[in-house]
Amino acid sequence: MRRTGAAAVWLVATALMAPPAALAQAQLDLTYVPAFTIWDVKFGEPISQIPESATALIACGTNGGPPSTPLRDFSEFATCPAEPSGLHEVFFTYDDEQDYIARAMEEEYRFVQGGSSIYAHPVVFTVLVDDAGLARGIRIVTDERASERDRRVAMRLADNLKGRYRDWSPDCADVPATDGQLPVGQIFIHEICTGSSPSADATMRIEATYFRKKGQTSINLETQKVQRNYFQSATRLEVVQKPYQPDTTPVR
Repeated sequence: MRRTGAAAVWLVATALMAPPAALAQAQLDLTYVPAFTIWDVKFGEPISQIPESATALIACGTNGGPPSTPLRDFSEFATCPAEPSGLHEVFFTYDDEQDYIARAMEEEYRFVQGGSSIYAHPVVFTVLVDDAGLARGIRIVTDERASERDRRVAMRLADNLKGRYRDWSPDCADVPATDGQLPVGQIFIHEICTGSSPSADATMRIEATYFRKKGQTSINLETQKVQRNYFQSATRLEVVQKPYQPDTTPVR
């Protein structure tokens, strides 16, 4: 059964009032791995392969951004506008019951394998679906709504993903600064890695960015105040089944 935060309040209260031994066990239970994750999506199979009991929210995606139109279930995937590739982007989150309990116990770090995070990085993940309702790809993008601390290291998720896809022989190249892009301090990162699955039936693309966009400055020249979040920092992964190809829209 899908739950929202409000539906988990009672569970949080119950956990916090539990005896010390029971509370300790509850904390250990927070290390669980969700029954179904984005890594379990099988290409060429119906989107219904994702059990709704394992989700908290289903909606249309926005090319790696926040969710848009809510969906009652995955059968409504066609409500989401098709991208230029012809695929529909469907956003979902894992069942959030354990996430709320973890936050209440201030044990978020134990929940790095669950919730909307991957390798401890807050992310937005979506499934790319064709007109027949078959999963043809996945998209994972670090969440721009995350804290400044998380955003500053968002590009490091690319290192984890390159390790995960090492058998795909990633070919990586640096992209030079363009259109007024500047380093953050002394650091400028814009790297794109591509590769193919060992069976050659799927393509992946990883893009890592860390720089200031045109017009972004660390200090407001008029007020002289520090502008703490004025930088681009992200990791973007797309894995798609051929003949589809990852989106290559440039970061500006």
